[in-house]
Amino acid sequence: MKYEAIRGNSQEFSVRKMCKALDLTANAYYQWILRKEKQESKKEEYKTIVEKVREVFENSRHTYGYRRMQRALAKEGLKMTEYKVRKIMRESGLYPVTTVKYKPARKGKVTGNYFENVVNRNFNPTGFNEIWAGDITYIKTCLGWVYLAVVIDLYNKEVIGYSISKTINTELVKRALANALASSGGKGARLFHSDRGIQYSSRSYQEMLKKHGITGSMSRPGCPYDNACAESFFSTAKRECIYRKEYVTLEEVKKDLFLYIELFYNRKRMHKTLGYRSPIEFRLEKIA
Repeated sequence: MKYEAIRGNSQEFSVRKMCKALDLTANAYYQWILRKEKQESKKEEYKTIVEKVREVFENSRHTYGYRRMQRALAKEGLKMTEYKVRKIMRESGLYPVTTVKYKPARKGKVTGNYFENVVNRNFNPTGFNEIWAGDITYIKTCLGWVYLAVVIDLYNKEVIGYSISKTINTELVKRALANALASSGGKGARLFHSDRGIQYSSRSYQEMLKKHGITGSMSRPGCPYDNACAESFFSTAKRECIYRKEYVTLEEVKKDLFLYIELFYNRKRMHKTLGYRSPIEFRLEKIA
């Protein structure tokens, strides 16, 4: 292109003389220069935006879709439409993890004392410490199964207590509840909801609830939807963390889940139901 030739030789020859020789006007050449510089500036700006999108996506542990990404970028001072964020993510090959894995069935005869389903799928309390939900899930390691018990405050979806063990017994869920009580300053919830597992229906666990003035609530037999809030957390944690690793030792599981729950899920991971805020961000705003 003539303009490119003039630009490439502008350090050696006069621009006006070259324009005259190529039957061009100097004014047209300088207008082309301005357009070119503007295009190059936009390319550099776009490159910076793409790098920022990659950074935020990496910090989300590859879990955010374009809607959460759009809001996370806005918090970083980079405001774009959802359409533009989706376009950049697709062009850059940034796709959130959507792995689905097999979950083994729980074994063993279920006996014990059961509570009525007081919660009755009302997973939207109006304040903190009104309803806590608990459940247990399995984690496969090279040495066999490891078990994770959690306690979630349904008001802000925060995991306020959890416990990890190679043994699935009453002590596992009692430690998770003890951690939840400690993090809430010793103040228990009005209601604690769980499934009918033998750990939650044991006399020892129910006495612990009673000691702290907590009323028990349990799902109906064989109905996972009655504790969908806890099941939802496990589904998210497995997709975003557990299924992406091959664990060899119990210590590896504990370290990885600490990083996920304490440093990412509670503090950074945005929830649509919380107005795209993290559980702790939501809690701090409410108590401010």
